[in-house]
Amino acid sequence: MAKQKTKLYKSKAKQGVDECIFELALTGGNMKDLSEQPLINAQGKAYGSVQAYQGKATISLNLPKFIRGNNLNPFGLSESIYLEIIRNDCDVQLKRFFGVNMNTEIKKIEVNITQRVSGNATPSDVLNFLSHATLSHEFDNVKYVGKDKQDMDSCKEECHTIITKHPKYWIGKFYNKTEEMIKKRLELNKPVDDIPLDLLRIEFILIDRTLKKLFGSKTTLADILTKKNLLEVLREYKRIFCDELITGMIIPYLNACNLKLLESLTLMDSPILTVAKHRELIPDVRVLHRALGKYQKLRGKTDNSARDSKRYAEQYDLPVDVIMTIKDFKRSCG
Repeated sequence: MAKQKTKLYKSKAKQGVDECIFELALTGGNMKDLSEQPLINAQGKAYGSVQAYQGKATISLNLPKFIRGNNLNPFGLSESIYLEIIRNDCDVQLKRFFGVNMNTEIKKIEVNITQRVSGNATPSDVLNFLSHATLSHEFDNVKYVGKDKQDMDSCKEECHTIITKHPKYWIGKFYNKTEEMIKKRLELNKPVDDIPLDLLRIEFILIDRTLKKLFGSKTTLADILTKKNLLEVLREYKRIFCDELITGMIIPYLNACNLKLLESLTLMDSPILTVAKHRELIPDVRVLHRALGKYQKLRGKTDNSARDSKRYAEQYDLPVDVIMTIKDFKRSCG
């Protein structure tokens, strides 16, 4: 029995494509090395590059840059009317370099949602949460130390970029898009005042077996850059986000945090000691709220978990609205 497709509500889907990487095997007179050359459309927007080495050309296309000149937001379903224009522009430019041989093959597709974190969450708190939830024994997620959001004279741990993988299927990349854009603008001595604050990007890079599953043997640039296949890419993003990230990683991690907090509360019989000693088990104050509620019920006490968790959150600068952020990203999957 065929597996049911992930349902996608197109009007609500905010995910979109960023960069696509194609390869082209060169033959005959085209087998010459080519240093990286920009692809620039008729409006003067640089949207990709092409280069060749030892008989293989690599073509990089950034779809949102073709339309807007930047990739602050991905290329979404509402922009699919531009796909034919992009295909035609690529066709003309690539023929200029390689003649009529256009048997390209898709190698990577980056697809993401980029939006502000929710409520009073910070990108760093959400990234720290994702770092722990997706932690693999095969490689480490890198953490950085940054200023505490309440006490600027002290420091707290921050994550800048999180990498997680399902080998041969996809690579997850989660990072602070505002921070990245500001850094790039400052390097070019450009103004940064118009960059939205607290933007978080949750991106999946589709590779190998996922591309084969989605497209089969139809892997050329002309095959991929269609509305039908754009929909398949957006649908696959939702499936990975909901089934593999949330169900497979985030929910088990939250359950483990809740269980360990409850064990500590029961053992120490002192909520304030548990909070002080096991702060890393509280990725969101809602986790503490839940554990305190169970603890107070076990002890036959009045349920003051909402009041107490709020007080500890203020006292210990605990993360808030992290889970709300993940839920809002899930809604944005359509």
